[in-house]
Amino acid sequence: MRIAARSDLGKVRDNNEDCLAYDARLGIVVLADGMGGLRAGEIASAIAVEAVMEHLSDRAGERVDNGTPDDFATALREALELANRRVYALSDSKDEYAGMGTTLVVGVLRGERFIAAHVGDSRAYRFSAGELARLTADHSLVQLLVEQGILSPAEARRSPNRNIVTRAVGIEADVEVDVVEVDAGPGDVFLLCSDGLTDMIDDTTIARFCAESRRDDELAHLVDRLIDAALANGGLDNVSVVALRT
Repeated sequence: MRIAARSDLGKVRDNNEDCLAYDARLGIVVLADGMGGLRAGEIASAIAVEAVMEHLSDRAGERVDNGTPDDFATALREALELANRRVYALSDSKDEYAGMGTTLVVGVLRGERFIAAHVGDSRAYRFSAGELARLTADHSLVQLLVEQGILSPAEARRSPNRNIVTRAVGIEADVEVDVVEVDAGPGDVFLLCSDGLTDMIDDTTIARFCAESRRDDELAHLVDRLIDAALANGGLDNVSVVALRT
């Protein structure tokens, strides 16, 4: 397993509200994109990432009572719920942090399975056998409009409302977490990214760059190419990518 990651301020923002972390030994990757004024967004994303890493690191290697391997789908859900409680508690306790929140997407590689959980519009992808698949569905207004047939995917990418999320960590006392589990074969690449990437480049471009990155030592180069392409297309937001190759 190899992991590479990078976060960039972009060309417009004054501060970076994205936060990422990973543990190659445990196969954990995490990415958050914060929201809120007066730098509250970067605080929300940092708190969320710290909570997830803490919980999953504690759970790694444990076994449930019946002796089977730990249920990491449950562990992921618990981790995001913990992150939500911590961000919400701080938001609720200090006026300057009121209303802050963050997207959050997490992945764990366990043997031949990759489990991902998310809240918001940061995404997880799998590139396998030459095909790119989006593992997460955005919790966003434009995604709802696409599902209702009101907008096409291309129109959604250009919509002025594309950054309005319908679900985020820390906004309410409780949060609904989506979890997905997929096969992980040799050489598969799993990507986590903030919308600073996907607003600037489309899935076809992401797939092409993945296809052109074959060796483990090119994984960091893949991350750089993705982020550099987002910057070249405008870099209107912070842009972050975490890549894991099995």
